[in-house]
Amino acid sequence: MFAEVKELIDVSGDAYDAAIILQIKAAALDLTTTAEINMPGEINISRNPDTGAITDNSTVTDEKIIDTIATWCKMKIGNPPNYDKLLAAYNSLKGSLRLSKHYTTYTTEQGA
Repeated sequence: MFAEVKELIDVSGDAYDAAIILQIKAAALDLTTTAEINMPGEINISRNPDTGAITDNSTVTDEKIIDTIATWCKMKIGNPPNYDKLLAAYNSLKGSLRLSKHYTTYTTEQGA
């Protein structure tokens, strides 16, 4: 998952690796808590502080989830000039996930 997100946000080199890992985890937390998304898999990424080596044992392979997380990362890393557009895109993707039965167990009661 780490390599996919890094490619999607168009970052090369390893200068932002720690920030990318942090933001992947923050995005997943946002999706599972504020949007009540059921994460299809686990996010398990770490970086060795001595060698900088990335270990990614994540099991999330869902393209919509990865795209949503990558949008969050693109919005949060650095100081993007299009922050507002990225925020709108992230909120739209998050809303789309939240409305899908595939990603939530959210139900509404009818008739009350």
